[in-house]
Amino acid sequence: MSMEPDFREIQQRVRRYWFKDGLGEMVVGGLFILLAAYVAGHQWLPVDSKAPLYLDGGLVLILLLGIFLTTKLINIFKQHITYPRTGYVEYYPTKKEKFLAKIFIFASFAGFVILIMGVGEWVGTFRWLPGFLGALIALALMAIRPRVVELNRFYRLAGVALLAGIGASLLNWLPQYSVSLFFALFGCAMLVTGALTLRKYLRENPLPTTETADER
Repeated sequence: MSMEPDFREIQQRVRRYWFKDGLGEMVVGGLFILLAAYVAGHQWLPVDSKAPLYLDGGLVLILLLGIFLTTKLINIFKQHITYPRTGYVEYYPTKKEKFLAKIFIFASFAGFVILIMGVGEWVGTFRWLPGFLGALIALALMAIRPRVVELNRFYRLAGVALLAGIGASLLNWLPQYSVSLFFALFGCAMLVTGALTLRKYLRENPLPTTETADER
């Protein structure tokens, strides 16, 4: 029998640990709610207002926050909540993996925007957009779930994304409002799921006392 460490299993365990406390869902859920406020904000402003220009800049800021700063924000919470309870574990990708991931993110985002605009122009309406976003997010969550064993809550979030997207598309609202509703519903679902997971984690992993720390 080989005594070589199973690095794939180690990566699986690190991924499970990363999602164990629900903090990731809460942070990402908050970002979705910010996106909902941004999308709806355009419709609440006067027609001759120049504020949409600033909102466009705000969208870029939110996207950059989501791509580059989400992990750092989660780490701040983990340093104060998770690591004092169950220790510090993190998987560090190689430089090549980081570079390829950045290229994939930017290429995917550019292709997604081009696809959305092209289909919208072809169809003549964007009322289908919430359903499309819901299906896309559901597929992404279904793809994540096999990589992180024993986290069935991703299946539930995928179902929420799909139902919320379809429901928002069926409303006879302006696309900005229906997309905003979808982002808000899904963001709230992630906040609730993350909060319930965090409550369970805190209940099962109280802060070590002086006696238990000495025993360790």
